[in-house]
Amino acid sequence: MKRTVWQIAIIILFAVFLGLYNAPLNIQKALRLPDSITKDKIHLGLDLQGGSQLDYKVDLRKVPAKDQVAIVDGVLQVITKRVNGLGVSEPSIYTSNVGDEQHIIVELAGIKDLEEAKKVVGKTIQLEFKEQKEKADPQEVERMKEYAQNVLKNILKKNDITLAGKEEEQNNIGKVKYELDPEFSFANDQPKNIAAALKDMKKGDIYKKLIDASDDEYAVNQSGQLSKKEGVYAIKLVDEQETVRFDKQVYVSHILLSYKGAQKADEKVTRTQTDAFQAAKDVLAKIKAGEDFSTLAKTYSDDPGSKNLGGVLSAPVNKSAQYVQVFKDASLALKAEGDISEITSSEFGYHIIKATKIETDVKERQVKLEKVFFSTAADMWRTTGLDGSHFTHADVNFDQLYQPYVSIQFNAEGAKLFEEITGRNIEKPLAIFVGGEFISSPTVKNKISGGSAQISGKFTVEDANNLARDLNTGAIPAPVLLVGQHTIGSTIGQEALTKSVKAGLLGLLIVAIFMIIYYRLPGLLAVGALSLYSLILIFLIKSEINLIIAFLFSAIIFVAVTYKLLKANEPALEKVLSFLLACFLLFFVAFLLRTPVTLTLAGVAGVILSIGMAVDANILIFERMKEELRSGKTLAAAVEAGFDRAWSSIRDSNYSSLLTCAILFYLGSSIVKGFAFNLAAGIIVSMFTAITITKTLLKAFIGTKYGQNLWLFGVKQGAKERPIIKFMSRSKIFLGASATMITLGVIATLIFGFKPGLDFTGGTLMEFKFVNKDKVVTTETLKTALTEIGTELNKAVPTTATKTPTISPAADKTTQSTELSSTEEKLDLENAQIISSGEDGFIIKTKYISNETHDKIVTELKTKLDKNMEELRFTTIGAVVGGSMQNKAIWAVIATCLMIMLYLAFTFRKIPKHVNPWRFGIAAIIALVHDIWITIGIFVIIGYFTNFEIDILFITALLTILGFSVHDTIVVFDRLREHLRIDEKEDIETIADISMTQTLSRSINTSLTAVLTLTAMLIFGSSSIFYFILTLDLGIIVGTYSSIFIATPIVVYWTKWAQNKKAAK
Repeated sequence: MKRTVWQIAIIILFAVFLGLYNAPLNIQKALRLPDSITKDKIHLGLDLQGGSQLDYKVDLRKVPAKDQVAIVDGVLQVITKRVNGLGVSEPSIYTSNVGDEQHIIVELAGIKDLEEAKKVVGKTIQLEFKEQKEKADPQEVERMKEYAQNVLKNILKKNDITLAGKEEEQNNIGKVKYELDPEFSFANDQPKNIAAALKDMKKGDIYKKLIDASDDEYAVNQSGQLSKKEGVYAIKLVDEQETVRFDKQVYVSHILLSYKGAQKADEKVTRTQTDAFQAAKDVLAKIKAGEDFSTLAKTYSDDPGSKNLGGVLSAPVNKSAQYVQVFKDASLALKAEGDISEITSSEFGYHIIKATKIETDVKERQVKLEKVFFSTAADMWRTTGLDGSHFTHADVNFDQLYQPYVSIQFNAEGAKLFEEITGRNIEKPLAIFVGGEFISSPTVKNKISGGSAQISGKFTVEDANNLARDLNTGAIPAPVLLVGQHTIGSTIGQEALTKSVKAGLLGLLIVAIFMIIYYRLPGLLAVGALSLYSLILIFLIKSEINLIIAFLFSAIIFVAVTYKLLKANEPALEKVLSFLLACFLLFFVAFLLRTPVTLTLAGVAGVILSIGMAVDANILIFERMKEELRSGKTLAAAVEAGFDRAWSSIRDSNYSSLLTCAILFYLGSSIVKGFAFNLAAGIIVSMFTAITITKTLLKAFIGTKYGQNLWLFGVKQGAKERPIIKFMSRSKIFLGASATMITLGVIATLIFGFKPGLDFTGGTLMEFKFVNKDKVVTTETLKTALTEIGTELNKAVPTTATKTPTISPAADKTTQSTELSSTEEKLDLENAQIISSGEDGFIIKTKYISNETHDKIVTELKTKLDKNMEELRFTTIGAVVGGSMQNKAIWAVIATCLMIMLYLAFTFRKIPKHVNPWRFGIAAIIALVHDIWITIGIFVIIGYFTNFEIDILFITALLTILGFSVHDTIVVFDRLREHLRIDEKEDIETIADISMTQTLSRSINTSLTAVLTLTAMLIFGSSSIFYFILTLDLGIIVGTYSSIFIATPIVVYWTKWAQNKKAAK
């Protein structure tokens, strides 16, 4: 008894300490608690405090597998340096796996200039010094063409030119250029080789061959000189349309009377200009007299190109036609077919023009293209090995003319290398490239020692400062692509947090009342343990304890847990498994104590759900105690027996849930990982409190008058055992009902289909709140405004109709990270989905839009509707990430089911031979598939009638349901296993009925406590996770149903079928 008193005293002191540690800051300061306690706070995620998340994909295709981990770490370090230079408070930067891709996630709370941050974070800054080649490599052209051909094969295979083009541009700076036409242009104005290819293409086609650059294209070479463009294209026809190009177009024939000295006059022409004019008058007179125009042209015309054709010109005359202006004016002045112009003078001579055909409102095909250009121009420069890794610092200085330049200082190795390079290149140029862009190529006058150099160019002071800053933060060792962005306003974050916490507290209060009413004294003690559990969990979330102290705490817990586990009455392999869990616990708890957990909205849901689930172990123990008390045992014996017999169910059900959390954490996004991490922490802490705290509190009543009052433990004196419910006799009804629900779900899926959200399709979501009460914004007015904005933005850049040589402009001063997007169609705001969101709030979902376009839309909406409009959320996800998310979600579900099946087969291995342990695992998986299909079917129907879309949180909810469902299933299976061991000759149907009856109240009560908590969050919590909570709520109900009425009957029928088959032999 004394030992119990001391244990309770320790528990009370521990609770007081946790209460003070978790108290609000104003209370802590009023109590004058030390700074070591007051400094720790709960770290909120972006969805709770507002900010932006940038998702960068690291392109590792050219990095050997053995170096990839180091390269990703290098990228992370450089990005961390750059973010720290932005002055953002407490940024979060970490790696994440998306399928087989490596991503860097940058979370910036309260960022003021997001566009500037994106420019700085993702720049590809690589300083290189190159020397001039003595001669061009003759194989270089063929190698690049072969490389381009392989890229085209990959593009055609994946039907994705966007990702390939941007990745190749990042990997081959200066040699590969990706372009998306911002506006439509006329097909005939494209370079002639591309124009020819377009004749056989339709919208969405990728041309199946490489297209050579045309002889009318020009580009700026590596030295900044304008030269003929050399290379090949891969192109995709993104969109096309027919548009009126000319209001008038005239097909003409003409007779040219030239003279000596006129432009392009034939040497045989000897007449003077006066004679030519007189000849033109004579010919015009003959035409007016009725002579044939064609015959006169063949006789008198001096135009060698049209003379033999009777003066016919093949190209029509229009505003953009390649004719001299006076000729165009005269031709377009003709009003009817057959009209003859007056004599028209040009630099070629005198023209008489006849209209042969006149067209009005002439339409031509316009196209929008995606192009990847592979330059085959000879590379003039050779790599020297001297790059940004060899310099130590960069500064901005000014020359005699006060022009800025960047001076750089090399390390010892770089200084030596620079001296060697300059020594062998005296009187030769040495080129400087930054981010793949040619900066300058000064001529080396003599060998340069001392380890310093300067980069000069046409810099502004700002350019020079930015370049020095970027060089000092270091070069990113692999290309990065911005593939997703998520921005949320601080208002909506705070509102979501407040609502969720209040709803969670309400749900827990309801659970506490239920536990006290149903279980009485043990329920009251469980509520006390649950309160302590909550304090421990919050403590773990916010703590930042010194590593040594954190490890000592976790070591004490490890020793205590290991001692308990080794004393447990269970097989050796189970003890080994439990010991492995205790080892994991050692490091997991140390990590939690040392590192504060960033709490997201989904993480809050995970914490609250874990608290709701925490009563599960207590319920298992209490139900076992009640059985022991009914059989006449004392409280002391009932407590020991209850804990011992409930342990196998607690162990197996919680281990399976931890497996689900592990898979969620390994395969999930950052939001999913936060949910999984908090849920796993909650499960571990709940096991600890149920086995230690609750048991200690119960022992305190042993030997007291309260301990002898069975009513306080929910047991009536002399109560009869519960009658056995004949579940198996009605099981075919339940199986039929389930088959019907699954069939309806499949039919609904086939008819209505899935509505995948942004996580899987890519796209853009914007949420706005309009605050001007004088001008009410409705869905209709918002739709009208968006349609107008879309039309205005699509017309923002006029389409030119003049055919000019194509010149590729030089790159910007710094190469920016690529922003990956889906660019299949033009801006289409007319068909944007508009959803009402709370009072005066609207959510807009549309296809992917760039950040620049987003900013223009926000500006226009403020102008048209409400200048004080507040943007609450902005999310944009590339379609490529969406595809990876789909694969990840599928693999997560498969992996979860497989791991659960293997674990159940393992833990149920010691049962009578006639009941194969694999049947338990497979039956559990069938029940889980049942739960998934019914839940999906329900939400397919909900999605058809509402705005619900399947997103990553829905998949998270499904995986959580799997864990919870198998949690319940294991409890029934555990009781079935127990009875089979006692009497393996008993009919398995009878054993199943007894097991399901004995676990019925436990299954219902456990689910009820979780459902009560979730329902409170559903009604009163944040709207942003409404469907996430609803999925969990409905899924737990379905999972509880399948645990009782589906999983066990499958095992029974399978076993009886096997027995009958064996008997028949």
